[in-house]
Amino acid sequence: MCNLSKGVEERGIARGLAQGLERGLAQGLERGLETGTLNAIRNLMETMKLTAEQAMEALKVPEAEKVKYAGMLKG
Repeated sequence: MCNLSKGVEERGIARGLAQGLERGLAQGLERGLETGTLNAIRNLMETMKLTAEQAMEALKVPEAEKVKYAGMLKG
């Protein structure tokens, strides 16, 4: 393989690794936030005897995400 081809290949690999790392970190962060919010909802339901809806309101969970968390609580 010539030096030019090798350089192009190495840059492509580096770019792919960087993009993969970025996506992985973003997904991990999202899952961590979901897990934390879900735990907070459960804790409020248990300690304060709130309904799931009340707990989500107390935590100011956006309306668009409430259905997702309600499903996660059931599953």
